[in-house]
Amino acid sequence: LYEIHDQIVNFNINSGAIELPNQNGNNRALYNNYLGIGDWSPRLGFAWSPGFLNGKTVLRGGYGISSYEEGGGANEELTQNPPFFGASEQPPKGADITTGFGPSTPPCASITFSCYAGKRIRVFDANFRPAMAQQWNLTIQHQFTRSLTGQIGYVGQHGTHLLNFMDVTQLVGLNAQGTIAKPGQLIVSKVAGPYLGGGAAGSLYSADNSSLGGANAIAGSTFSNASQRYDALQAVLKKTMGNGLEAQVAYTYSKCISNSPGYFGTGWGSTQAQSSGGQPGWQNAYDGKSDYGPCYFDQTHILSSYVTYALPVGRGKQFGHDLPAALNAVVGNWEVSGIVTLHTGNALTFNEFGGWGNFQGDPSGTNGIGNYFLSERPSCKGPIHNINKVVPANAATNTPGYIQWFDTSNVVDAAPNTFGTCSVGNARGPGYADTDLGLHKQFPIGEVKRLEFRFEALNAFNHRVLTFSGGPASGSFDPGSPVFGQITGSQGARQLQFGLKFYF
Repeated sequence: LYEIHDQIVNFNINSGAIELPNQNGNNRALYNNYLGIGDWSPRLGFAWSPGFLNGKTVLRGGYGISSYEEGGGANEELTQNPPFFGASEQPPKGADITTGFGPSTPPCASITFSCYAGKRIRVFDANFRPAMAQQWNLTIQHQFTRSLTGQIGYVGQHGTHLLNFMDVTQLVGLNAQGTIAKPGQLIVSKVAGPYLGGGAAGSLYSADNSSLGGANAIAGSTFSNASQRYDALQAVLKKTMGNGLEAQVAYTYSKCISNSPGYFGTGWGSTQAQSSGGQPGWQNAYDGKSDYGPCYFDQTHILSSYVTYALPVGRGKQFGHDLPAALNAVVGNWEVSGIVTLHTGNALTFNEFGGWGNFQGDPSGTNGIGNYFLSERPSCKGPIHNINKVVPANAATNTPGYIQWFDTSNVVDAAPNTFGTCSVGNARGPGYADTDLGLHKQFPIGEVKRLEFRFEALNAFNHRVLTFSGGPASGSFDPGSPVFGQITGSQGARQLQFGLKFYF
């Protein structure tokens, strides 16, 4: 994939040299086509039914590899680098010849380092690889009766080369021992990182970042160096259709951990959601292990079940075999159904965003990814406890009621010259419980045609599905927000619906 007019600019991730399409041996896309093992997608599987178990037990296993490339939005578009991309400022009410136009970024006379002084640039790792997911499973299934089976097994997945954003102008923060500072450790010195010339004299990224416009220079870079792991115990008890009854109960005990939520993965904390926003980049580009934690969608326990039962009443059935047609039209051919879904809460991650005025402006002093996304990780003095405290509305102050979901007293701003200690996924949100019920009736019309009536109650017991107010815009996960830790809404109120369907 390339720009048809060659109007893109990249920078060598190591030397910082300017790279242009079809020049100095560069290809038109400015990244290397990957032709490695990840391009192969093998699928292996087996099934074995031991004879000594009378053919009622089956052992199954499988392994497979798949790959895909996740998009990073505008952040990975090399077309946004000068001189092929310009920016201008406009007054709130627009501009015309009378009022004048806002200042604009003039194009560069020539593509040299001076072209990028004071600019935000995009850098794409030329060796970026598509994400690769390895999946495997081993299950055992046993038939207890003609219509009842049980299955239990292990399911796993390992994802590598996941998308990760880094600001490659970040300095390396060193602790008193001269090693890379971990979260909470005091940074006593800072040295240039290995990217864009590594601080060498005359490089794009000199020791003080001056070539890019000072200490807050930003070079947003797309890498594929993150990973993910999922392990689960899954069990299923299933009753196939017999005597009008079909049912299934499935349970999953699982854990997902990763250091990459994906750029679009968290939705930046969608409003009225049960999951938190995320920062698609490590707070310290040189310490990816410290950002390894529960995935934002991690749910430890999941139980789902369904049942469908055709009542044995009506013509040709156990009860009312010879009912008159009129009576059969009323009491015959009814069916009831239900679906129950339960799961524990999602993992939550805290971030301080610039919108609440509490953004500390890079407390580590290393110019990390926080400046790129205007967010930073706070520090936690202790564990985060869920308190589920109901705070009623206050009419005198016109303050709406809410639920204080977790105790916020242990969350503070990161100390100067440190990285925040609140780890990824160190809190848990509310669980989920839902029961859907249905009542259906068939009205046969001749031998082929029939009319079906359906009544369904979604969330039949009107169980509350508690939701946070969302991501950066609302701040349920931002210590500087007035609604930090608060649940302010719910979703999925009971719905009753009726339907008619004609089959012919």
